[in-house]
Amino acid sequence: MSEALESVITSAALRAAIRTKIGEGVSRRAISLLINAYAPPSARGGRDDDTGARRLPVEVITHEQRAPFLVALGQLQDENVPLSSAAASA
Repeated sequence: MSEALESVITSAALRAAIRTKIGEGVSRRAISLLINAYAPPSARGGRDDDTGARRLPVEVITHEQRAPFLVALGQLQDENVPLSSAAASA
């Protein structure tokens, strides 16, 4: 049980990683597109921004998708949204 708790990626950890990428110059639009790619199709909430990207909260990313999301976020460069096969089929 303690191993499972240690491997949980929290929403706060996702937000911290996102803030780091924004600080590196990646646009919020690119990050929104990435979140959308890893969110389940049934994800609700968020809002549309003026660039046409739907801004979903990071909490919609399932725990199973959070590690792959962080890998893709690490590779993200502005407007170059990498899609994993898992995200493409989600």
